[in-house]
Amino acid sequence: MAKVRIRAVACRDLDDELLGRLHAMANALMAEDIEHFRLHAASNDVVHVFEAAGGEVVGFQFWKSAPLGRSRVIVGGKLRVLPQFRGRGLHLESGLRFYLRTRLRHPLGRIYRVSMASMFGFVSITEALAEYRFYDPAPTDAEGRLLDGVFREMAGYNGFRIDEDGLFEVDIHMTPQTLQAFGDVYFARPAAVAYATRNPEFRTNGSYLGFWFRFTPRNVAALSRAVVRKRRR
Repeated sequence: MAKVRIRAVACRDLDDELLGRLHAMANALMAEDIEHFRLHAASNDVVHVFEAAGGEVVGFQFWKSAPLGRSRVIVGGKLRVLPQFRGRGLHLESGLRFYLRTRLRHPLGRIYRVSMASMFGFVSITEALAEYRFYDPAPTDAEGRLLDGVFREMAGYNGFRIDEDGLFEVDIHMTPQTLQAFGDVYFARPAAVAYATRNPEFRTNGSYLGFWFRFTPRNVAALSRAVVRKRRR
């Protein structure tokens, strides 16, 4: 199995060459305009580039963090991984690395993570968690109201509309090749069913679901176990 390293690059240091390589890889999986991609990159702090031998880009994950009252929120940006490199927990390890970086800089207070995710991103993350919650556009609890503002700010900056069901209209569409790579068994997984229940037209509508979780001891432990298990494969 080819080894993959995770290289952190500050988004302010992204040059046109690397940005173009990331976009070319991503566009083959989920069709997206280069300027839209550039805007998203500029809105983040760091991109973790997943590189195989020779520097081949096989995936990436964008990250940023921001204050949230007395807490901190981590925003998971675009996540893309080539099919032959999935199942290794690269995105989970990436997320833990960014969480630890954030925790070292902000040792006190709660740390949350929010994400607008495709079906595949959602399944790959939530299956490794002990607990999470879907984004609610009309929250009634304090935590939900606090994070609602984060989601709305994310949507506004990226030019996304939030519909009445809480779906984010991101205008990113799955290619037929991507959909064909996943069979009925995948879409029958509990996390996939949960996603499809809330976003039944996910194959064609260009919309994502939002979800969030707190880095509780249970979630950190669950994520750590998942990374170790997947990286041993």
